[in-house]
Amino acid sequence: MPFGFFKKKEAQQPAPSSTSSSAAASSSSSSSSAALPAERAVEMPPADTLAVADVKELLQKIEAAKSQALAARVAPAREAAAKSLQQVGAIADAMDREKLKLEELEKRFGSTAENSKRTVVSTLRRESSADLPQVQTAADAKKFKERLESMMNRFGEVSGSHSKMLNYFMPKHAGRMKDEFASLSDLLKEVRSILAAYEQERAPVVKCNNTLNTISQKLASIRSSEQSARAVSERITLLEQEIAAGRAELVQIKGSEDFARAQEQAARIAALRRQEEQFHAQASELFSHVSRAFTKYSYGVSRETERRLRVMEEEPWKIFADDLDGYSMLLGEVHKAVESGKLQLKDADRILGHLAAIRAALPEMQKTAGALAAELAACSATGNGGQVPQLVQKTQEVEARIAQQEEELARERQALEQLKRQMDDKNAEVDALLREVSDGIAGLTGKRYEITR
Repeated sequence: MPFGFFKKKEAQQPAPSSTSSSAAASSSSSSSSAALPAERAVEMPPADTLAVADVKELLQKIEAAKSQALAARVAPAREAAAKSLQQVGAIADAMDREKLKLEELEKRFGSTAENSKRTVVSTLRRESSADLPQVQTAADAKKFKERLESMMNRFGEVSGSHSKMLNYFMPKHAGRMKDEFASLSDLLKEVRSILAAYEQERAPVVKCNNTLNTISQKLASIRSSEQSARAVSERITLLEQEIAAGRAELVQIKGSEDFARAQEQAARIAALRRQEEQFHAQASELFSHVSRAFTKYSYGVSRETERRLRVMEEEPWKIFADDLDGYSMLLGEVHKAVESGKLQLKDADRILGHLAAIRAALPEMQKTAGALAAELAACSATGNGGQVPQLVQKTQEVEARIAQQEEELARERQALEQLKRQMDDKNAEVDALLREVSDGIAGLTGKRYEITR
């Protein structure tokens, strides 16, 4: 018992009305747990297979039946608790009417005792007059248990705090309270036991419902994956069609008479470009030996002279498409500056030799540059209605597009295979969960059903 004041002093013999009330409550409590009403039979579907939606409906019926059975078990305890609370209220009224009898030496505690009595009476009246929830569902039963627990906690607090006053000045009422609190405590234990049994009984229903929720989530995920797979399959079909069309276009282009000439012309242009690159490399090598002379000579010259010096240092092949005579004269001026000592350089003789070699090579290099430029211009000129040069370029564009589409196609096929594997795994998981539900329903109903999606 949580009520500490009863241990301080033996309670006096309770009044007959209290005894009969406690006995009635105890008898009602015992009978409610001894003769528990059976759960109403759940109507079973006639088929040997059940869809997921049917299983949910069946579980709802089973849970409703268990909830009604729980309510039937708890209702007598609720009625017994209500009767016991009536007695608690009567005890509070009796305590309120009774005046404390204080001996001469006890009068100095009179004020404290009166305050304690008023507190106890107020608490007993408040708690005993509160409505207990009617028990018709499992939720009602839980609310009733919580209300009874709160009430018993408050009774324990007030009786423990004022135990001295109750045991000393009001032992008769303390004894009656003890009986009623004991009855209420027994009822609370019984209700807790019933609810614990109910939770244990409904655990398979909860487990089945949780499994069904998992199945629903996985089925939704499978449907989403199926939609994604269809979208990927459509993209694969479209890519395959585009690749086939591109290859047909290539066949048509390469089968034309102009394509062979275009290929030859493209090959010639490529060869000329390679020669041009070699010519640029040779020019760069030739002029690189005098770069220090160009740098020193550039101090204090005009902007145009500085520009020409920079061209000969960085892109010397461009002088052949520009004013070559002007560049030749500038080379001569640099040569004179080095030769006269006006331009102080280490290895001046070597640089003078390179400058002389450059000036000597300019006419031949000009011819080479002019020939390359002329031949490139002739090869690049559009002919045959402007179709010949574009054919090779068109072929390269189509081939590049096909290569890109084939890479994308490979990625899409890989994505589709991954989606299929995921769907296979999820379907296998759903099948396993459906078997779990079948086992759970068999345990609840005694009949084996095949659960379908």
